[in-house]
Formats: sequence, structure tokens, C-alpha cells
Amino acid sequence: MNNLVSAVGLTALVLVYFIFKRLTRSSLPDIRGPKSSSFILGNLVELHQGQAGEADLKWQSLYGNIIRFKGAFGEDQLMVSDPKALQRVFASGGYLYPKPDDFLVLSRILLGPGISWADGDAHRRQRKVLHPAFGPQESKALLTIFTRCAESVSAKWTEILSDSSGEKAIVNVHAWLSHAFLDAIGEAGFGVRFGAVRGDNHPLIHIYDNMLFVLPNMYNEAMNDIFNFPSVPQIFLQAVTKYIPVKILHLLAKYSSNPRFERIRELEKVGTKVAKEMVREKAESLLRKQGENDVFSLLVKANMDADAKNKLTEEELLAQMRTLLFAWSWDDLKYCGLGAPGACTAPQNSIPTSHGDQDDRKPLSSARGDSQFTAADFEAMPYTTAVMKEVLRYRSVTYHAVRVANRDDVLPLSQPITTESGKVINEVPVPKGTHIVASVATYNRHTELWGEDAHEFNPDRWLEGIANEPKEVTLGVYSNLMTFIGGVRGCLGWRFALIEMQAFLVELVGKFEFAMTDEAARIRLGPCLIMTPTVEGDADRVAQLPLALSIASRG
Repeated sequence: MNNLVSAVGLTALVLVYFIFKRLTRSSLPDIRGPKSSSFILGNLVELHQGQAGEADLKWQSLYGNIIRFKGAFGEDQLMVSDPKALQRVFASGGYLYPKPDDFLVLSRILLGPGISWADGDAHRRQRKVLHPAFGPQESKALLTIFTRCAESVSAKWTEILSDSSGEKAIVNVHAWLSHAFLDAIGEAGFGVRFGAVRGDNHPLIHIYDNMLFVLPNMYNEAMNDIFNFPSVPQIFLQAVTKYIPVKILHLLAKYSSNPRFERIRELEKVGTKVAKEMVREKAESLLRKQGENDVFSLLVKANMDADAKNKLTEEELLAQMRTLLFAWSWDDLKYCGLGAPGACTAPQNSIPTSHGDQDDRKPLSSARGDSQFTAADFEAMPYTTAVMKEVLRYRSVTYHAVRVANRDDVLPLSQPITTESGKVINEVPVPKGTHIVASVATYNRHTELWGEDAHEFNPDRWLEGIANEPKEVTLGVYSNLMTFIGGVRGCLGWRFALIEMQAFLVELVGKFEFAMTDEAARIRLGPCLIMTPTVEGDADRVAQLPLALSIASRG
């Protein structure tokens, strides 16, 4: 009874606080946007219950690249895909638009005070220490590891085909590549061979598996599991959570008996223990001048060499390890559908391959007396690169990036917009506290940037089309895409991700052909913080991408 009274009282306080904040804050100008059918939930049901980016693309077609929509209790929020506005939010004004408090609290609990949580000067200091471990040469040095991991899953698929009764076999590409990527994370990130494709059991695998599923569950606390589309009550809880004061959220996380909070606390304890042991081993190896070239070794070395004022504390260093494990694994799983598998889900159901590119490069590797591709070989494969860029653009699995204005600001616009009252404006005033939903999905489909066929899968746009033309506003860290975000919080490991993706794409498309299955035709792009493939009608709603696999024809 006491718990019920406390819960009701807390909810009442939250609602009073929220309504007070809304009524005392200046509203947005009359920006166009969808009508709200509910004062309590605004447009949130349409935004969150459809497929990832589905509402964004619909609204963009109706209202343009600056859209006002309603959050809970009539709160005005902005959805933004205008290039200049995004540049302000993520680059020139990056620290004026931090992540929402509820996300930061969850990040602090699960990952610690690392780069994902830090803001302002703390973020600048951490990024300065981390940066040397993610340079171009450091990334290219890991190609051999990525190639070996790609070959391991290739060998497993060959075994499956050999054991099958026909020429084709149906495999869950998502599941197999998640294990292969985990092996790549272990060796390239930490100098540890997990053996996930072989089915080995390593302590960090347990942490990885749990971390991978806990964060989205906590973010939508009432969700039954990561791959469920949120119900109306769950959407309401998520909307209200962001208005609970940070101190109360921390207390809930620290003392709550909720199973998910207990699980997070256990993960934090185990993860810290493993991280401490790993830091000790890396430091001892470096002192013996036996350091390795994995990312974490380079990070420990960079921290040992840093000035005293820039050094990471032990707690921050341990947090980087947990962040690296989680963020890298998450990014890899984002792109389990890269290349041929990803193109399978394009509207035309065709699978661009890079066989021609690979055939062009084989004489070079043979002349070197080397069967392995090099980074230079990859750079000389224009169509393979075009396919990869187009998958990153067309199936941008980071479909939203949410930020909050920490002071009154103004967003400049690439193109003027017409308001509801008919006024033409070139900038949008943003009151302090406004939630900005940066729509990566709609930016990556912006017809002014990518052409009139931006809603189609077409790798040729990267060879001789509009995608290669100079842009007035440069965004993102790679090819003007927002897939890896950009600005002060751009993904540090984007070069690693690209080289890893190229290695897997060339290996798997070079040896196998992929075709749609009946199940794959029912793929839904689940809105689970990241775009996650699930099969419509599957009661378990686990992540899966079932494709028909066969040996690539030669000739």
C-alpha cells in the first residue's frame, strides 16, 4: 500500500512539474506539422508504433525538413532534417544540445562515466585521450583480424550448405554475423579471442549478451523485450520518465528492486571486475614494452602518456572499456544486413554484388603472392564502396538522435520554410528545454542532397550521381551521411566500422549469393533505439534476417 501511495505521489509531482514547465516556457513558432489527436500522448503513438523512420518519412513528405509535433501533454517538439539546422545542433552548437537527462542517467548506470555519458569539458578531455586509438592507420592495421573473422563465418556457412540436401539453405544472417562481429570486437578491441562463431564460452561474452539487451529494455522500461513495438502505456511511461528529476532517477536505479535495475547493477559489478583485470594486464604489458595494437591497449597507452590534467581516472578508464564493448557491438549489429543482405530488403529486391570489383583485384593480390585483400585493394573497388555507402544511406539504422536545447537558441535553415500563418522564415527560434529529434532517416533520404530517387536503393548515385557533388553544408564523418552522427559527438570508431564492413562484404558476397525468403519478405524494421529487423507475425520478435544462401556462381 505504501509503495502504491509513493508511486501515485511521485507521478502527481512529475505531472505538476511537467505542466508547470510547459506553461511557463515560450512556445515554438507556428511551424507546420501533424495534427495531434491526443492531448496526453500527442503524436508519440504514430512516431513510435510504426516501423523505424516510417512516421518521419511520411511527415517529411507532407511538411518538409522542419516539423513541429506534439509530445505528452501538448509539449512542442521539433523533428529536424535540414542540413544547416543539424549542423548547428551537432557541430557549431554541439555542446548547447546535450542528450536528454533520462538517457544520460541510464548511460551512467550501465556504462559508467565514459565518453557516452560525459558532456562539455569532461567530454572534450575524454575524446582527446581516446582519439589516438581510432586513427586511420590504427584502423587499417586491424584489417587482417576483420578478414579472419569474416572467413570464419564463411567457413561455417559452407559447412551448412555441404550438409544441406539442396543447393540452398536458409540462414539467419543477423545471428551468424552478430557472433562473427563479436569475435572481431574481442580481438580488435581487446586482444581477446572469444570464439563466438565456434560456440566457445568466454566471460566477456556473457557481459556482451546482457548489455546488448538491457539498455533498450530499460529505456522503454515496460517493454517485454527489446524487439517489441511499444504499447500505448509504454509510450506514456517513456514520455513521462524524462521529466522525473535526475536525482530521483539515480535513486531509483540504485535502490529499486525492479528486476531490470537489479540486472543492470549486477552487470555493472561484473563488468567493472573484468575491466579492472584487463586494465592491469594491459598496463603491465606496456611497461614490459609488450603492448599490442588492439584498441584498448592503445587507449591505456594514450592515457599513460597523457598530461596529468587530461588523464582519465580509473573509473573513467573502466567506463571506456564497457562503452567500447557495448558501442562497437551495437554498431556492428546495426549493419548485420550490410551489402547483399541489406540490399535484399530494398524495394526492388535485387542484390548488387561486388564480384566484378573483386575479379579486378585478384591479379594484384596474386602478383603480390598474397591471397588477402589490403586496404588499398578496398579503396580501388568503386562499386563495392558504392553499395556500402548506399546501404548506410538507405537503411540508416540510427534513425533518430535526440537532443535538448540547454538555452534559448536559433536554428539556421538551408531553405526557407512557410509557417502555418503563411510567413516565410529562414531560421527557427528554439526555446530552452525543447526536445530536438534529429531524423537521420529523413536526412539520408533528402532529395536535394541525394536526388529525386532518394527513396530508392541505387548504388550508382555514388559513382556518377548527385551524391558525389559538393554540398553547401558538410555533415557527418563519412560521405556527408548522418549515419555515424557527426560534430562533437560523431562516432569515434567509424573508420573501424567501415573497414570491418568492407572485409565482411567482400568475403561474403564474393563466396555466396543471397535471395529473399518468404519470411524475409515480411521483415519489419523494428524501432528498438536502432532499426532492428524482425519478422512480422513472429511471436518471439527476435532479431532475424532469414535469407536463402547458396554458393556464388563462377563464370
